Amino acid sequence: MASPPLHNGIKAAVAYCDLARTVVLRFKYGRRIGLAYTIAAHLRRYLEHLPDGAIFIPVPLHWTRLWGRSFNQAELIARILAKDAGQTLIPDLLVRKRRTQALGKYSARERAKIVSGAFAISPRYADRVRGKNIALVDDVYTTGATTDACVKILKKAGANSVTIFCWARVLPMGLERSDLASALAADA
Repeated sequence: MASPPLHNGIKAAVAYCDLARTVVLRFKYGRRIGLAYTIAAHLRRYLEHLPDGAIFIPVPLHWTRLWGRSFNQAELIARILAKDAGQTLIPDLLVRKRRTQALGKYSARERAKIVSGAFAISPRYADRVRGKNIALVDDVYTTGATTDACVKILKKAGANSVTIFCWARVLPMGLERSDLASALAADA
């Protein structure tokens, strides 16, 4: 691969589709925080592959967005997964240094530029990353711009590996899960 991914894998519960979108919108903006348990339940199957001593870290929100929403959806999911796995959660290890605009209307390249330099490791946890396996939790993996920005910081700080856990992943070329299965079957 000419450009290998920065992360060590993506563990998505579902492919992004209308239903997945509805769930995440109700969770984030409809304040249905109980959906964190549903999302975590669908991600639980991946926990057995985590190495001992993994640290769960949510993708952080900027304080202004956190103040407006009153919760970080990634942190709620990470909290449940860490507890279920018997692993450590450090919800404020990563910080969002500056507020970024909503990324929905931008290309992958534009998104990467927008989030570049937006994240940092909290100085009080600087020594907790080196040699550790990180489970980075977010709600939706679209182009990877946000998680890549986080992974860069974590790897620079010495993380051994960073695996992304998310509710939904947008599939390449906008394929739905059934379309992807058909395309794979046609190649066989």
